[in-house]
Amino acid sequence: MEPTVAADIRERVAQWVQEGLRLLPHLPGLLHSAEAARAAELERECEKLRRELEDLRKEQERLRGDRDEVTQAFSRLMESVQPINQLVQKLGVRRSPFERDPRGSATPPAPGTTAPSGGTPPGPAPTPGPTPKPS
Repeated sequence: MEPTVAADIRERVAQWVQEGLRLLPHLPGLLHSAEAARAAELERECEKLRRELEDLRKEQERLRGDRDEVTQAFSRLMESVQPINQLVQKLGVRRSPFERDPRGSATPPAPGTTAPSGGTPPGPAPTPGPTPKPS
């Protein structure tokens, strides 16, 4: 290596060392400000997640209340249906009024006509559906 190149390299290294020594005291401040900014960001995110968690807990409690209301309503409905089922069993009714006769024809008789002999008598006339509203 030539003496001028080596002297040039030594001079550059000495300048870098001096510059590093001059900048070294500022390094903790820079690191602290970056850490403080990151910490503030994490605190904001943490607070956002706490609010979201609280909202979800409130919604869960509301849904549990709704579920309990539905359960109670269903229980009351079943309690009101149970005596009807017991009465039907005592009367010996075995078929639904809506059940079709397997021996009968595929099409029900027209309202007001009698059923063919050996078949089941016609039921009540069907109730008409809602009438369409004119546009």
